[in-house]
Amino acid sequence: MVPQPPPGQGPIDPRGAFSPPPPPSGGPQFGPPHGAPPGPPPGYPPMMMPPPMFYPPPPPPPQRSFARGIFTTLAMSIFGLSIALNVYLLFATALMSGSKHVKEETLTEGNLNEEIAVVPVSGIIRGETYKEFDRIITQAEKDSNVKALILDVDTPGGEVGASDEIYQRILKFKSEKAKAGVTAPVVATMGSLATSGGYYVSCAADYIVAQPTTLTGNIGVIMPRYNVSKLCEKWGIEETTITSTGATFKNAGSMFQPETAEDRAYIQNLIDQTFAQFKTVVTTGRGTNLKGTIDSIANGKVYTANDAAKLGLIDKIGYLSDAVTKAAKMAGLSKEHVVRYEEPPSIFDILSSKSNLPAQGASGNLTVNGVNVTLDPKLIQEFTTPRMMYLWRGN
Repeated sequence: MVPQPPPGQGPIDPRGAFSPPPPPSGGPQFGPPHGAPPGPPPGYPPMMMPPPMFYPPPPPPPQRSFARGIFTTLAMSIFGLSIALNVYLLFATALMSGSKHVKEETLTEGNLNEEIAVVPVSGIIRGETYKEFDRIITQAEKDSNVKALILDVDTPGGEVGASDEIYQRILKFKSEKAKAGVTAPVVATMGSLATSGGYYVSCAADYIVAQPTTLTGNIGVIMPRYNVSKLCEKWGIEETTITSTGATFKNAGSMFQPETAEDRAYIQNLIDQTFAQFKTVVTTGRGTNLKGTIDSIANGKVYTANDAAKLGLIDKIGYLSDAVTKAAKMAGLSKEHVVRYEEPPSIFDILSSKSNLPAQGASGNLTVNGVNVTLDPKLIQEFTTPRMMYLWRGN
Protein backbone atom coordinates (compact mmCIF):
# COMPACT_ATOMS: atom_id res chain seq x y z
CA MET A 1 0.00 0.00 0.00
CA VAL A 2 1.44 3.38 -0.98
CA PRO A 3 1.64 5.75 2.00
CA GLN A 4 -0.40 8.90 1.77
CA PRO A 5 1.14 12.34 2.37
CA PRO A 6 0.20 14.28 5.49
CA PRO A 7 -2.24 17.10 5.12
CA GLY A 8 -0.84 20.10 3.31
CA GLN A 9 1.90 18.07 1.55
CA GLY A 10 2.04 17.13 -2.11
CA PRO A 11 1.89 13.64 -3.44
CA ILE A 12 4.77 11.21 -2.75
CA ASP A 13 6.66 9.62 -5.58
CA PRO A 14 5.99 5.89 -5.22
CA ARG A 15 9.50 5.05 -6.48
CA GLY A 16 11.00 6.50 -3.33
CA ALA A 17 8.36 5.36 -0.91
CA PHE A 18 10.45 2.47 0.31
CA SER A 19 13.88 4.11 0.00
CA PRO A 20 15.90 4.62 3.23
CA PRO A 21 15.67 8.07 4.73
CA PRO A 22 18.36 10.55 3.70
CA PRO A 23 21.32 10.90 6.03
CA PRO A 24 21.18 13.71 8.59
CA SER A 25 22.68 17.06 7.63
CA GLY A 26 23.08 20.51 9.03
CA GLY A 27 25.62 19.74 11.70
CA PRO A 28 24.35 18.33 14.93
CA GLN A 29 20.75 18.42 13.83
CA PHE A 30 19.18 15.03 13.05
CA GLY A 31 17.43 16.35 9.98
CA PRO A 32 17.19 19.39 7.78
CA PRO A 33 15.46 22.51 9.15
CA HIS A 34 11.77 22.62 8.69
CA GLY A 35 11.07 23.46 5.07
CA ALA A 36 14.74 23.15 3.98
CA PRO A 37 15.44 21.09 0.89
CA PRO A 38 16.84 17.63 1.57
CA GLY A 39 20.57 17.09 1.35
CA PRO A 40 23.53 18.83 2.90
CA PRO A 41 23.68 22.59 2.90
CA PRO A 42 25.88 24.26 0.36
CA GLY A 43 29.59 23.90 1.02
CA TYR A 44 29.33 20.51 2.77
CA PRO A 45 30.53 17.39 1.03
CA PRO A 46 28.01 14.70 0.47
CA MET A 47 27.71 12.01 3.14
CA MET A 48 29.62 8.84 2.27
CA MET A 49 28.29 5.37 3.07
CA PRO A 50 30.35 3.53 5.70
CA PRO A 51 32.83 1.15 4.14
CA PRO A 52 32.03 -2.57 4.30
CA MET A 53 33.44 -4.56 7.20
CA PHE A 54 36.93 -5.92 6.56
CA TYR A 55 37.74 -9.60 7.23
CA PRO A 56 41.46 -10.41 7.16
CA PRO A 57 42.44 -13.33 4.95
CA PRO A 58 43.20 -16.67 6.71
CA PRO A 59 46.83 -17.12 7.71
CA PRO A 60 48.89 -19.20 5.32
CA PRO A 61 49.45 -22.87 6.35
CA PRO A 62 52.58 -23.38 8.43
CA GLN A 63 55.56 -24.44 6.40
CA ARG A 64 56.99 -27.84 7.53
CA SER A 65 60.64 -27.60 8.10
CA PHE A 66 62.99 -30.02 6.41
CA ALA A 67 64.39 -31.21 9.78
CA ARG A 68 60.92 -31.99 11.11
CA GLY A 69 60.10 -34.02 8.01
CA ILE A 70 63.30 -36.02 8.40
CA PHE A 71 62.50 -36.66 12.09
CA THR A 72 58.95 -37.84 11.33
CA THR A 73 60.16 -40.14 8.57
CA LEU A 74 62.84 -41.57 10.82
CA ALA A 75 60.38 -42.16 13.68
CA MET A 76 57.92 -43.94 11.38
CA SER A 77 60.72 -46.07 9.96
CA ILE A 78 61.87 -47.12 13.43
CA PHE A 79 58.28 -47.94 14.40
CA GLY A 80 57.83 -50.06 11.28
CA LEU A 81 61.11 -51.87 11.86
CA SER A 82 60.10 -52.56 15.46
CA ILE A 83 56.86 -54.19 14.33
CA ALA A 84 58.70 -56.21 11.68
CA LEU A 85 61.30 -57.35 14.23
CA ASN A 86 58.65 -58.47 16.72
CA VAL A 87 56.84 -60.42 14.01
CA TYR A 88 60.13 -62.01 12.96
CA LEU A 89 60.98 -63.00 16.53
CA LEU A 90 57.51 -64.44 17.04
CA PHE A 91 57.79 -66.62 13.95
CA ALA A 92 61.38 -67.51 14.80
CA THR A 93 60.20 -68.72 18.20
CA ALA A 94 57.47 -70.70 16.49
CA LEU A 95 59.98 -72.31 14.14
CA MET A 96 62.29 -73.13 17.01
CA SER A 97 59.40 -74.65 18.91
CA GLY A 98 58.25 -76.47 15.81
CA SER A 99 61.70 -77.99 15.42
CA LYS A 100 61.71 -78.67 19.16
CA HIS A 101 64.97 -76.90 19.77
CA VAL A 102 66.23 -77.59 23.30
CA LYS A 103 67.16 -74.59 25.40
CA GLU A 104 70.10 -74.72 27.78
CA GLU A 105 70.22 -72.60 30.92
CA THR A 106 73.47 -72.45 32.85
CA LEU A 107 72.95 -72.98 36.57
CA THR A 108 76.58 -73.20 37.66
CA GLU A 109 79.61 -71.97 35.73
CA GLY A 110 82.46 -74.42 35.54
CA ASN A 111 84.59 -76.47 33.20
CA LEU A 112 82.64 -76.83 29.95
CA ASN A 113 84.12 -80.29 29.49
CA GLU A 114 82.59 -81.41 32.80
CA GLU A 115 78.94 -80.74 32.17
CA ILE A 116 76.07 -82.06 34.28
CA ALA A 117 72.73 -81.95 32.46
CA VAL A 118 69.56 -81.36 34.49
CA VAL A 119 66.54 -82.80 32.69
CA PRO A 120 62.98 -82.20 33.98
CA VAL A 121 60.24 -84.81 34.33
CA SER A 122 57.20 -82.83 35.45
CA GLY A 123 53.43 -82.81 35.20
CA ILE A 124 51.20 -85.77 34.49
CA ILE A 125 53.16 -88.28 32.45
CA ARG A 126 51.57 -88.82 29.05
CA GLY A 127 52.73 -89.78 25.60
CA GLU A 128 53.72 -86.20 24.81
CA THR A 129 55.75 -86.11 28.04
CA TYR A 130 57.89 -88.97 26.79
CA LYS A 131 58.38 -87.34 23.37
CA GLU A 132 59.58 -84.14 24.97
CA PHE A 133 61.83 -86.04 27.37
CA ASP A 134 63.30 -88.04 24.50
CA ARG A 135 64.18 -84.89 22.55
CA ILE A 136 65.88 -83.34 25.56
CA ILE A 137 67.85 -86.37 26.68
CA THR A 138 68.93 -87.07 23.11
CA GLN A 139 70.69 -83.72 22.99
CA ALA A 140 72.41 -84.46 26.30
CA GLU A 141 73.28 -87.91 25.06
CA LYS A 142 74.96 -86.59 21.91
CA ASP A 143 76.90 -83.90 23.77
CA SER A 144 80.32 -85.35 24.57
CA ASN A 145 80.78 -82.75 27.32
CA VAL A 146 77.87 -84.20 29.36
CA LYS A 147 79.39 -86.46 31.99
CA ALA A 148 76.38 -86.90 34.30
CA LEU A 149 72.59 -86.56 34.27
CA ILE A 150 70.19 -85.31 36.91
CA LEU A 151 66.49 -86.12 36.68
CA ASP A 152 64.45 -83.28 38.16
CA VAL A 153 61.29 -85.23 39.02
CA ASP A 154 58.08 -83.50 40.08
CA THR A 155 55.08 -85.54 38.94
CA PRO A 156 52.19 -87.56 40.40
CA GLY A 157 52.79 -90.15 37.66
CA GLY A 158 50.58 -90.94 34.72
CA GLU A 159 50.24 -93.44 31.92
CA VAL A 160 51.82 -96.86 32.32
CA GLY A 161 53.28 -96.94 28.82
CA ALA A 162 54.74 -93.42 28.91
CA SER A 163 56.30 -93.98 32.35
CA ASP A 164 57.97 -97.17 31.17
CA GLU A 165 59.23 -95.47 28.00
CA ILE A 166 60.93 -92.74 30.04
CA TYR A 167 62.43 -95.38 32.33
CA GLN A 168 63.81 -97.32 29.37
CA ARG A 169 65.11 -94.13 27.73
CA ILE A 170 67.18 -93.33 30.82
CA LEU A 171 68.73 -96.80 30.72
CA LYS A 172 69.52 -96.25 27.04
CA PHE A 173 71.24 -92.96 27.89
CA LYS A 174 73.60 -94.73 30.26
CA SER A 175 74.21 -97.47 27.71
CA GLU A 176 75.00 -95.00 24.90
CA LYS A 177 77.35 -93.02 27.10
CA ALA A 178 79.12 -96.24 28.11
CA LYS A 179 79.62 -97.10 24.43
CA ALA A 180 81.29 -93.70 24.02
CA GLY A 181 83.61 -94.50 26.90
CA VAL A 182 81.84 -92.27 29.41
CA THR A 183 80.47 -93.63 32.67
CA ALA A 184 77.65 -91.12 33.08
CA PRO A 185 75.87 -91.56 36.42
CA VAL A 186 72.22 -90.62 36.75
CA VAL A 187 70.94 -88.97 39.93
CA ALA A 188 67.25 -88.26 40.59
CA THR A 189 66.17 -85.27 42.65
CA MET A 190 62.53 -85.26 43.76
CA GLY A 191 60.38 -82.16 44.11
CA SER A 192 57.03 -81.99 45.87
CA LEU A 193 55.72 -85.15 44.19
CA ALA A 194 57.42 -88.23 42.82
CA THR A 195 54.62 -90.74 43.20
CA SER A 196 53.68 -93.84 41.23
CA GLY A 197 54.98 -93.23 37.70
CA GLY A 198 57.22 -90.51 39.13
CA TYR A 199 58.88 -93.09 41.37
CA TYR A 200 58.90 -95.61 38.50
CA VAL A 201 61.14 -93.38 36.33
CA SER A 202 63.29 -92.46 39.35
CA CYS A 203 64.22 -96.12 39.75
CA ALA A 204 66.35 -95.81 36.60
CA ALA A 205 68.69 -93.50 38.54
CA ASP A 206 71.80 -94.67 40.35
CA TYR A 207 71.07 -92.42 43.32
CA ILE A 208 67.88 -90.73 44.57
CA VAL A 209 67.63 -87.49 46.55
CA ALA A 210 64.27 -86.32 47.94
CA GLN A 211 63.37 -83.00 49.50
CA PRO A 212 62.18 -83.07 53.14
CA THR A 213 58.61 -82.34 51.99
CA THR A 214 58.57 -84.79 49.07
CA LEU A 215 55.78 -87.35 48.77
CA THR A 216 56.84 -90.49 46.94
CA GLY A 217 56.09 -94.20 46.68
CA ASN A 218 52.48 -95.04 45.82
CA ILE A 219 53.72 -98.17 44.07
CA GLY A 220 50.76 -99.74 42.33
CA VAL A 221 48.43 -99.62 39.34
CA ILE A 222 45.04 -98.01 38.98
CA MET A 223 42.45 -98.15 36.22
CA PRO A 224 39.83 -95.42 36.67
CA ARG A 225 36.44 -96.76 35.61
CA TYR A 226 32.82 -95.71 35.94
CA ASN A 227 29.66 -97.74 35.64
CA VAL A 228 26.39 -95.98 34.82
CA SER A 229 24.33 -99.06 33.98
CA LYS A 230 21.83 -98.40 36.78
CA LEU A 231 21.36 -94.84 35.60
CA CYS A 232 20.84 -96.09 32.05
CA GLU A 233 18.27 -98.57 33.29
CA LYS A 234 16.42 -95.81 35.11
CA TRP A 235 16.25 -93.65 32.01
CA GLY A 236 15.55 -96.44 29.59
CA ILE A 237 18.94 -96.31 27.87
CA GLU A 238 20.22 -99.58 26.43
CA GLU A 239 23.66 -100.29 25.03
CA THR A 240 23.58 -102.04 21.67
CA THR A 241 27.31 -102.33 21.00
CA ILE A 242 28.13 -105.17 18.61
CA THR A 243 31.32 -107.21 18.98
CA SER A 244 32.85 -109.82 16.69
CA THR A 245 31.69 -113.40 17.13
CA GLY A 246 33.85 -115.28 19.59
CA ALA A 247 35.46 -112.14 21.08
CA THR A 248 33.53 -112.44 24.31
CA PHE A 249 35.76 -110.07 26.24
CA LYS A 250 35.89 -107.37 23.55
CA ASN A 251 33.42 -105.14 25.40
CA ALA A 252 34.49 -106.19 28.89
CA GLY A 253 34.30 -103.35 31.37
CA SER A 254 31.69 -101.38 29.49
CA MET A 255 30.31 -98.61 31.67
CA PHE A 256 26.82 -99.11 30.22
CA GLN A 257 26.39 -102.74 31.31
CA PRO A 258 26.41 -104.41 34.74
CA GLU A 259 29.86 -105.85 35.43
CA THR A 260 30.18 -109.63 35.40
CA ALA A 261 32.55 -111.70 37.53
CA GLU A 262 34.33 -112.94 34.41
CA ASP A 263 34.94 -109.41 33.15
CA ARG A 264 36.27 -108.24 36.51
CA ALA A 265 38.65 -111.20 36.84
CA TYR A 266 39.93 -110.57 33.34
CA ILE A 267 40.65 -106.88 34.01
CA GLN A 268 42.13 -107.65 37.41
CA ASN A 269 44.64 -110.01 35.81
CA LEU A 270 45.78 -107.25 33.44
CA ILE A 271 46.33 -104.85 36.32
CA ASP A 272 48.19 -107.43 38.42
CA GLN A 273 50.61 -108.19 35.60
CA THR A 274 51.33 -104.50 35.20
CA PHE A 275 51.80 -104.25 38.95
CA ALA A 276 54.34 -107.08 38.84
CA GLN A 277 56.27 -105.08 36.23
CA PHE A 278 56.34 -102.09 38.59
CA LYS A 279 57.68 -104.19 41.47
CA THR A 280 60.37 -105.63 39.21
CA VAL A 281 61.51 -102.12 38.28
CA VAL A 282 61.73 -101.14 41.96
CA THR A 283 63.66 -104.22 43.04
CA THR A 284 66.02 -103.90 40.06
CA GLY A 285 66.67 -100.22 40.66
CA ARG A 286 66.94 -100.24 44.44
CA GLY A 287 68.38 -103.72 44.96
CA THR A 288 69.75 -104.28 48.43
CA ASN A 289 68.86 -100.73 49.50
CA LEU A 290 65.29 -101.85 50.16
CA LYS A 291 64.54 -102.42 53.84
CA GLY A 292 61.95 -105.16 53.87
CA THR A 293 60.13 -107.14 51.21
CA ILE A 294 58.82 -105.52 48.08
CA ASP A 295 55.28 -106.76 48.82
CA SER A 296 55.28 -104.98 52.18
CA ILE A 297 56.49 -101.75 50.61
CA ALA A 298 54.53 -101.81 47.36
CA ASN A 299 51.13 -101.46 48.99
CA GLY A 300 49.98 -98.29 47.21
CA LYS A 301 50.89 -96.04 50.13
CA VAL A 302 52.39 -92.61 49.66
CA TYR A 303 55.48 -92.06 51.82
CA THR A 304 57.08 -88.95 53.21
CA ALA A 305 60.79 -88.44 52.62
CA ASN A 306 61.62 -89.72 56.12
CA ASP A 307 59.58 -92.89 55.68
CA ALA A 308 60.94 -93.42 52.16
CA ALA A 309 64.51 -93.18 53.51
CA LYS A 310 63.75 -95.75 56.22
CA LEU A 311 62.33 -98.15 53.62
CA GLY A 312 65.27 -97.63 51.27
CA LEU A 313 63.20 -96.06 48.51
CA ILE A 314 65.54 -93.03 48.47
CA ASP A 315 69.19 -92.53 49.36
CA LYS A 316 69.30 -89.02 50.82
CA ILE A 317 67.08 -86.19 51.97
CA GLY A 318 68.27 -82.99 50.30
CA TYR A 319 67.90 -80.67 47.35
CA LEU A 320 69.16 -80.12 43.81
CA SER A 321 72.50 -78.89 45.09
CA ASP A 322 73.00 -82.18 46.94
CA ALA A 323 72.16 -84.08 43.76
CA VAL A 324 74.73 -82.03 41.84
CA THR A 325 77.41 -82.72 44.45
CA LYS A 326 76.69 -86.45 44.34
CA ALA A 327 76.63 -86.59 40.54
CA ALA A 328 79.95 -84.75 40.31
CA LYS A 329 81.53 -87.10 42.81
CA MET A 330 80.23 -90.21 41.04
CA ALA A 331 81.47 -88.89 37.66
CA GLY A 332 84.82 -87.82 39.06
CA LEU A 333 84.36 -84.14 38.15
CA SER A 334 86.43 -81.43 39.83
CA LYS A 335 84.75 -78.30 38.45
CA GLU A 336 81.34 -79.23 37.17
CA HIS A 337 79.39 -77.03 34.74
CA VAL A 338 75.67 -77.47 35.48
CA VAL A 339 73.14 -76.83 32.70
CA ARG A 340 69.35 -77.21 32.75
CA TYR A 341 67.88 -78.59 29.53
CA GLU A 342 64.30 -77.75 28.58
CA GLU A 343 62.17 -76.97 25.58
CA PRO A 344 61.06 -73.37 24.95
CA PRO A 345 57.31 -72.70 24.95
CA SER A 346 55.51 -73.05 21.65
CA ILE A 347 53.92 -70.11 19.85
CA PHE A 348 50.54 -71.26 21.12
CA ASP A 349 51.81 -71.20 24.70
CA ILE A 350 53.14 -67.68 24.16
CA LEU A 351 49.93 -66.37 22.61
CA SER A 352 47.68 -67.99 25.22
CA SER A 353 49.81 -66.70 28.10
CA LYS A 354 49.92 -63.16 26.65
CA SER A 355 46.23 -62.93 25.82
CA ASN A 356 44.71 -65.23 28.45
CA LEU A 357 43.26 -67.32 25.64
CA PRO A 358 42.64 -71.04 26.12
CA ALA A 359 45.59 -73.25 25.29
CA GLN A 360 45.79 -74.98 21.92
CA GLY A 361 43.07 -77.60 21.61
CA ALA A 362 41.15 -76.28 24.59
CA SER A 363 37.51 -75.34 24.24
CA GLY A 364 37.45 -72.63 26.88
CA ASN A 365 38.03 -71.60 30.47
CA LEU A 366 35.97 -72.45 33.51
CA THR A 367 36.18 -70.73 36.88
CA VAL A 368 35.84 -73.10 39.83
CA ASN A 369 35.93 -71.51 43.29
CA GLY A 370 37.85 -68.57 41.88
CA VAL A 371 40.39 -70.78 40.09
CA ASN A 372 40.64 -70.47 36.30
CA VAL A 373 40.56 -73.98 34.79
CA THR A 374 41.29 -74.64 31.12
CA LEU A 375 39.08 -77.27 29.53
CA ASP A 376 41.11 -79.57 27.29
CA PRO A 377 38.84 -81.99 25.40
CA LYS A 378 41.78 -84.22 24.51
CA LEU A 379 42.88 -84.51 28.11
CA ILE A 380 39.32 -85.15 29.29
CA GLN A 381 38.96 -87.90 26.70
CA GLU A 382 42.22 -89.51 27.75
CA PHE A 383 41.27 -89.69 31.40
CA THR A 384 37.71 -90.86 30.85
CA THR A 385 38.94 -93.72 28.67
CA PRO A 386 39.70 -96.76 30.90
CA ARG A 387 43.44 -97.38 30.99
CA MET A 388 45.97 -98.57 33.51
CA MET A 389 47.83 -95.77 35.23
CA TYR A 390 50.88 -95.38 37.41
CA LEU A 391 49.18 -92.39 38.99
CA TRP A 392 48.50 -91.05 42.48
CA ARG A 393 45.06 -89.47 42.64
CA GLY A 394 45.47 -88.12 46.17
CA ASN A 395 42.89 -90.45 47.71
